[in-house]
Amino acid sequence: MTSLCMKPIGGTALRATKVDACGIPLVGEGSCSIITDGFVSVERTAQFADPDEFLVKNAAGQFCINERSSPLFQWYNLTITFCEVDPELINLMTNSPLVLNDRAVTPDTVGWRTREGVNATAFWALELWTRLAGQACVGGIQSYGYYALPFIKEGVVGDLTIENGPASFTVTQARSASAEGWGVGPYDVLNKLAAPTGPSPLLTAFQQGDHDQFMLTTLAPPAVPSTCGCVELEDPEA
Repeated sequence: MTSLCMKPIGGTALRATKVDACGIPLVGEGSCSIITDGFVSVERTAQFADPDEFLVKNAAGQFCINERSSPLFQWYNLTITFCEVDPELINLMTNSPLVLNDRAVTPDTVGWRTREGVNATAFWALELWTRLAGQACVGGIQSYGYYALPFIKEGVVGDLTIENGPASFTVTQARSASAEGWGVGPYDVLNKLAAPTGPSPLLTAFQQGDHDQFMLTTLAPPAVPSTCGCVELEDPEA
């Protein structure tokens, strides 16, 4: 077995997908998939439960037992900073109610509101693509880094400062969850080497307890659309 090393650098695209309360991607009516490059950073911090310590001293004041349990991984905490604000993306990540204009027939989404008690129902998946430093093209094909957090809950809109400069919007307090509902995913994210070759979803499905995956891929990131807003995710079985 050969290991392929990577040097990820920068972020080229972000895709968010609406999932249900079990982490299964929604398809058809009511679904939502958004691709953007209007983000500044995605910060991921691991949350661990404190290990148990077992300390017992003998009569001489020396340790008779000096052990501790392993720290237990709970989830990842996420903070995402945007330089371009898509109201429907904020709604997808936080469940903040949308604000519409008065355009006839099909109103435009022009903003969002923050409302008490709605964020617990925000369920979504996050995918990211990066460039790879020093990665030579093979056969004219470029490689990328691909990162997936397929089940995220409870995002909220973070602090905002309006000043003499650009305003950055953040989504914070989002956390990952076990992502077995994602399976191999609803999208092609790699090029298969074995027959039948070509674009393919993940080769192995997310299992219970799996929270994320990072890998090298030779399939280019999805194109960033020229317009904001949700795109309906088609049902592959329809």
